[in-house]
Amino acid sequence: MKESIKTNEIVITGQYLGVVEEYLPNKNSTYTKDGNIYATKSGIVSIDKNKREIEIKSLQDEDRKVVEMGDIVIGTIRFLRQYSVGLNFQAINQKLHFNSSYFGNIHVSQISNKYVEKIADAYQATDIVRAKVIEQEQNEFKLSTSGNNLGVIHADCTICGTPLEKIGFNKLQCTRCGNIEFRKIASDYRNVSEKLRY
Repeated sequence: MKESIKTNEIVITGQYLGVVEEYLPNKNSTYTKDGNIYATKSGIVSIDKNKREIEIKSLQDEDRKVVEMGDIVIGTIRFLRQYSVGLNFQAINQKLHFNSSYFGNIHVSQISNKYVEKIADAYQATDIVRAKVIEQEQNEFKLSTSGNNLGVIHADCTICGTPLEKIGFNKLQCTRCGNIEFRKIASDYRNVSEKLRY
């Protein structure tokens, strides 16, 4: 009987890791054949002792520049349509992407857990938004901001351009001209503490 692999060991594609009686395989980095688990990519072994799950992690996972389902992105609203808004991505999973060609849409049904009648009451052009990738459709990504930590993280007054201050659950006010606006605000609005990196 072959010896099972241990946490933090380096493995290559196709290498034997263990048996299904011992570990639960990870569908993204392992495969099973005849009850044996093998690596589908090279990297470092990670074993969750509580769940008995085994997976292969690599530096490419952390530094990848492609968007996958479930990723958290930060982007700027470029335009508002009748039933959706479009935005360009500036950061993917806390990793900055200058001149990013990635583009996403937030449909009105994915803005909030609560009913949104008008998109303009949730977003305006130039708002900076944190969203979750939920689907890919050709060269665009469908996004969602349903969730406490998702939504607008920075907004400027549509009248004078001054940054808006939060004065209520979804209410913002301009300290310069007094204009009151509404947004789908993230819980850390204007207090973002993400450690963005290149």
